[in-house]
Amino acid sequence: MSLSVPVLSSGRSMESWQGQATSHFAIYTSAQEDRSSDILGRLEGARVFFEKSGLANPAATPQLSILAIGSNKDYDVYRLNPAAYAFYQRTREGDFVVMRDLAPEHVSVAVHEYTHFVVEHAGLKLPIWLNEGLADFYSTVEARGNQVVIGAAPSGREDTLSRNRWMDWNSLVAVDHDSPYYRQNDKMLLFYAQSWAMVHMLALDAEYEAGFEKFLNTVSNGASTDGAMLAVYHKSLEQIGQDLQGYLGSKRMNVRCLNMDVRPGSLATEQVGDAGKRVEFALAEIMATNPQMAQDANSKLNALAAKYGDDPRAEEVLGFQAMQSGLQKDAQDHFARAVQRHSQNPEVWFRLAHLKLQAEGPTAEVVDLLERVIATDGDHYGARLELGFAAAKNQKYDLAVKTLQGIAKVKPEHAYVVSYTLAYCLVEINQGNQARQYAEQARKIAGSNRDREEVAGLLKYIEQESPVEVASR
Repeated sequence: MSLSVPVLSSGRSMESWQGQATSHFAIYTSAQEDRSSDILGRLEGARVFFEKSGLANPAATPQLSILAIGSNKDYDVYRLNPAAYAFYQRTREGDFVVMRDLAPEHVSVAVHEYTHFVVEHAGLKLPIWLNEGLADFYSTVEARGNQVVIGAAPSGREDTLSRNRWMDWNSLVAVDHDSPYYRQNDKMLLFYAQSWAMVHMLALDAEYEAGFEKFLNTVSNGASTDGAMLAVYHKSLEQIGQDLQGYLGSKRMNVRCLNMDVRPGSLATEQVGDAGKRVEFALAEIMATNPQMAQDANSKLNALAAKYGDDPRAEEVLGFQAMQSGLQKDAQDHFARAVQRHSQNPEVWFRLAHLKLQAEGPTAEVVDLLERVIATDGDHYGARLELGFAAAKNQKYDLAVKTLQGIAKVKPEHAYVVSYTLAYCLVEINQGNQARQYAEQARKIAGSNRDREEVAGLLKYIEQESPVEVASR
């Protein structure tokens, strides 16, 4: 019996995929003419630029994987936006950029999507116009010797602005993921061009550049575009839009050469093993993030789970999918199979423990799973909370006390029950003075008559078990 080999719709085997990686990027492609090295070099230069300029924190950014599909038909299966040539997607398992191909003219597209990755991991919460305008602005960043050039126009942007009537600015800043200006190619070109031009002026024009970082942070912190412009530049959106009309095509609109060496040095790359398998899982995970593809993703993940019986990743993603759909029993089963397949994901251990705790109570298996989570992530709030309560119910009082006292900051909604549980456990291990302190703390924050009666009973029990000694005179 011959083993069938999975193929994409174009007929190419998953075994045809090749992977090449640095410590920061991995590129997967099935194209016959592989340009991975060129794009890796350009991306590494952009990374150095973002790190030196302060936008990217090297300690907080994981590896980014670029998947070059190589076929329009196959790419169309996965893309979230029907008009997008490429897209960035963050999943529970990693960060991915999906592109049609690695043609030389599309290098700036890879940098554009990498900018989205940087913005995401910098924690900036930006409206679509600013996110796309920023990504377009930085997409052409390029090292030239010991300098870096920023501000060059992406292909076609200036031509689009000169040939079309511009969007109303209030309409532009209100564009969302469902807008025609974000999903229809002809409209999207104008939206991107205006967004790029606005960011170009704010970032490089002498009148605006000093306030650009503050503007980004103000918007990210929740201010509207117009509100942030008034606060930072003391001009309305409409006024700044008028300034942009005069800025475009003027001598003020130039590229900027910065004395910053962003050359990454020797590019140490290595071939990635099991590239086809990695791509299979990545594409299934990407599909699983899109609610409209949930059914297809489920089928692909189940097929992967059957094909790779010793790999936990498909069961992990299926578990999270089931949780999102409210299918707790299915989620528990998937997470249990993932753990059986030696999952090393602490969130999977925690979710399985949580579901088992709800269904079966504080069993020894639940306690073991939660201890594993905390051993890996000592600050996992949910795991500490649930382990503390589970240990208390299992009469493992020392473990309960150690776990609950290890919570750096108890949330207000849990303050009473944590204090009460600590008081009860401490008296059971003959720590009456500490028990009394926690019980008094619980009494002060008790929010209902039931809580007050409960803690009053506990205080009586503490006095019976650990009476206060009065020194004789």
